[in-house]
Amino acid sequence: MNFNKLLSRPILAAVIGAFIISSSGALTKQSLESPATIALWRCIWALPLLAFFSHRETLKFGKRIKRDRILSALAGIAFTFDLVMWHYSIHYIGAGMATVLGNLSSVVVAFVAWIFLKERPSNRLLIALPFVLLGVTMTTGVLGGGADGINPGLGVIFGIACSISYGIFIVVYRAGGKDDRRIAGPLFDATLFGGLGTLVFGPFVDPDFHLLPNLHSHIYLAILGNLCQVLGWLIISIALPRLPAALTALILLIQPLGGIGIAMLFLGEHPTLIQLLGGTVILAGVVYASRASRASRAPLSTG
Repeated sequence: MNFNKLLSRPILAAVIGAFIISSSGALTKQSLESPATIALWRCIWALPLLAFFSHRETLKFGKRIKRDRILSALAGIAFTFDLVMWHYSIHYIGAGMATVLGNLSSVVVAFVAWIFLKERPSNRLLIALPFVLLGVTMTTGVLGGGADGINPGLGVIFGIACSISYGIFIVVYRAGGKDDRRIAGPLFDATLFGGLGTLVFGPFVDPDFHLLPNLHSHIYLAILGNLCQVLGWLIISIALPRLPAALTALILLIQPLGGIGIAMLFLGEHPTLIQLLGGTVILAGVVYASRASRASRAPLSTG
């Protein structure tokens, strides 16, 4: 893949990255491991390649400033909290509604960027956002079967907390990567601290958490780490400093669409008509919102 071409086409980079990380659901399912175990080993398997690329950036551009490294580390910690809240949300309200609530992060990013980074969302994005969220809801299957779980009210609280954590992750991670010559360094720091955070909190939030998965699991976890956490997020990192934060967050909502396609091709799953329509709504909303930013390709200040 030609990263240099993607540097001048950040919207395309965000779309490609979102589709790549949409494979994480299928890989997670095939690994047969618990959420915290998957999160930990996703980070561990990603670190060697990220360390190599980060070292090359250091040799070429010098050491990163302390502020950026601290922000990237904080983004990794936010990712840990995102995982914790996501796990509890699924437990209390079910996977479908937890996915819907988790994707409210795009709203969080839009308003945080507006308030703190002075990036007012475009009118097109504000119009598209509720439709894209509706599309996400449709793709989860919630509209066809309703929510489940043992305590929907508590699940909503954890789901909203999950979306806030992920929204903070996007904004802080973007701020830590303001030097757009470097894409591996910030991702290495965020992945390292995300893994450390999972190692600390994993045993408390995941009763099935364990440090040593079997060989079958490791095959899928290694693919997950290198494909999604390395390649997918490196490509997304190209887009982050070059696009408004809110637009990037909106584009990342095409993940459910990619997940449906991958599940159809490799897992033999058959989506419902509502889910397919939801994917169409997501894609249309992202295309509509993205058209407003095609003229703005210059790197953006992150404050």
